[in-house]
Amino acid sequence: MTKHLKAIKTSFILGILLISSLAVFSAPASAKVISYPSLISVEISPESLETLSQPVDIESVIIVQLKIGYSASIPPWTLSDNPLLSMIGRLWIFGSFIVYPQLIHLEIVEKPDWADIALLVPDVYITEFSNSWVYTTADLQITPYDNAPAVPKSVTIKASAESVGRITGIEYHRTLTFEPDYIPLISVTPEKPTRQVGPRDPINFKIEIRNMGNKQTLVNGKILDAPEEWAALISPTQLPLGAGETGSVTVSMTAPYDFGWHNQVRTFTVEFTPEKSPPSSPPVTGTPLPVQLKVDCVGFSTPGFEMIFVFLAILIFAFISKRKLKKT
Repeated sequence: MTKHLKAIKTSFILGILLISSLAVFSAPASAKVISYPSLISVEISPESLETLSQPVDIESVIIVQLKIGYSASIPPWTLSDNPLLSMIGRLWIFGSFIVYPQLIHLEIVEKPDWADIALLVPDVYITEFSNSWVYTTADLQITPYDNAPAVPKSVTIKASAESVGRITGIEYHRTLTFEPDYIPLISVTPEKPTRQVGPRDPINFKIEIRNMGNKQTLVNGKILDAPEEWAALISPTQLPLGAGETGSVTVSMTAPYDFGWHNQVRTFTVEFTPEKSPPSSPPVTGTPLPVQLKVDCVGFSTPGFEMIFVFLAILIFAFISKRKLKKT
């Protein structure tokens, strides 16, 4: 009886060794014929999706939390709790009793040069092989530079895993979109901010405006303090400019009849406000930029000219008075 049990035990051990040997030697040859596909997923946390839905401040740092999933369609029996089946399963799938973690490499495809976009840990590991999803995490950092355009930008994350034993390799691409915040910045330069005029003279001030922001901008112009009799107008009242573009507006007015008979100076303030284009509700605008225009008139007199009138008036008065005295 003892000899019989020993024979069974020996046969059992030899059978395991034979199966193990067959699995080891047959795995490389048959792996091309019998293989099991794998899957990768890249999910973005709800908090990060909420952050990405808002414009990203220039020179700020946001962290996008990624959830990396991995699964392999391997036979269920290879995942058995039975020690013998588990051992045979490892030999069948991996050709070894030792199962190493699966490396998943992450990288950013075609990064823009106006932002720092980097994975804090580009390599993550899955320590368990399963038919269901097994997850790990990774963080993506995004920092727009000050020259970043305020337009939506899509960035692709590539996740790849190499083949392991009979489990085939896989690549997965996930795209996320973010938009740098709008910078409302303009420069305003009047061509000739001071003009000399006389009564009823027309005046045209040409003002050059440059969009120094990072997106299409509407520049809204407004004359703040022109009396009605000056008939002041600005044309156009709204100037569209692309990022880096330059345009011009004209401020036109006519000096009233009572302006310019004597030394007079009149100053006008014109205000320009950059607004994000296309307009939103509520509008996104920058700080209004005021510009002062000056209208000057020296009148029709020269220094001392008024004294001549006074002297003539005295002579005329004296002459009239003298004639009146003679009559009396």
